[in-house]
Amino acid sequence: MNESTVLSVAKYAKLMCEKGYIDSGYIAVKEADGILITSATADFRDIKEEDILFVNDKNIESFEGNFRAAAVILFCAVRQDKNSGAAAIVDGDSILKFSEKRLPLQPILDDLAQVCGISVKSASKNVAAEVVAALSGLRNACFLPDAGAVVTGRTLDEVFTATLVLDKACNAELLAEGKGGTQHLGKLQAVLEHVVYKLKYSKKNQQQHMEEETASRPDVSADEEKAESADAQTQGGDESNAADEAKEDIAQAKTSEPGASEPASAIVTDEEKKIAESIKNAGVTMLEENLVQGTWGNIAVKLDDKFMLATPSGIDYTALKAEQIAKVDLETLKWTGSDKPTSEKGIHAALLTGDVRATIHSHPFYGCIFAAMNKPLAVPDEFVEILGGEIPCAKAALPGTKGLIKNILEAIGNAPACFLAHHGVVVRGKDLEEALDVCRALEKACKTALSCE
Repeated sequence: MNESTVLSVAKYAKLMCEKGYIDSGYIAVKEADGILITSATADFRDIKEEDILFVNDKNIESFEGNFRAAAVILFCAVRQDKNSGAAAIVDGDSILKFSEKRLPLQPILDDLAQVCGISVKSASKNVAAEVVAALSGLRNACFLPDAGAVVTGRTLDEVFTATLVLDKACNAELLAEGKGGTQHLGKLQAVLEHVVYKLKYSKKNQQQHMEEETASRPDVSADEEKAESADAQTQGGDESNAADEAKEDIAQAKTSEPGASEPASAIVTDEEKKIAESIKNAGVTMLEENLVQGTWGNIAVKLDDKFMLATPSGIDYTALKAEQIAKVDLETLKWTGSDKPTSEKGIHAALLTGDVRATIHSHPFYGCIFAAMNKPLAVPDEFVEILGGEIPCAKAALPGTKGLIKNILEAIGNAPACFLAHHGVVVRGKDLEEALDVCRALEKACKTALSCE
């Protein structure tokens, strides 16, 4: 058994267990002619090689009980999509509770559409055939009635991220009940979000994790077919621009042959290095505090009157190197550096005015509930000093578009933060430390307002 695979399964099993996303579930990774799956007696906090079993269509009948049922489901779930390299049965509290409803979860947040799919269906029965049917059609997760959910991904990292996002969305639906409920994206936007994420935002990050986990590389041609299909359904406006940009990224990837010279880092001076390192550290902090998940979220700091430093697109903060941070012209948005900056650079540039020198776009656990409800927050008294009386909510628009920038500027006013409908949160501060403080205070305020404490 490959040592890297064992270490990766152990790493993500421990993470998912510690976060309460898996108790009696299972984790599996694809092998050439089967899957490797955690045993029924495995301790997720300390997975050893002997806790991981090989299962294929030749030996699967030799297993019994719940383990055999889980093995069949995960074997079929992983192999129903040639791009899937891993899967898990997860049973966190919110996911388990929502699975009892036996209802589909609509794309109330765009990160749910991006990583989990255009909706999360509920299998009619907890059997492989029904799970495969529920996963079909641009979907990477489905509910198991009264038993949690099956989540698939290209890597274990993507399965972990998808579980975080699924748990957040289930929690949002449950907590929004009785408070006006959530709203969801239209089908076309959900399709675009999912396809563009797979092709663009997560591509580099997932390739890196595939190498670490020794999983197979997904077939780019299959992704291209999905992009062309989505583009054919799209007529004009920001949606068309998003699809075009995704196809341009594929073309750029094809021309980047191994061995080609890498673009130079834009981080040169001592001051730039110091700021870039602080941005990287802030990103790791946000990840640790569940203010972002996976590769989502981005940070920018004003360097001077002409330039800002901004995080690159599609690289998670633990893997990010300070020298990968891009230098972006505040007016033209032209950039230099080794990696393409976030597609939300226009938002950061628009907000980095006056005394504002740092901006953060985040996807916090409780803040996203207000984004999903598409409503402002009346700030609880204890947080008014730092947040003001109300945090507004900007109208929905596709990420990375001029329409989203326009909506934010119309909504934010003098507030230190703003919800982005179906998307997340953007905050600003006189420096990065203040912006982080606003992020934390807003998350606590949202939790308090939802009576979660």
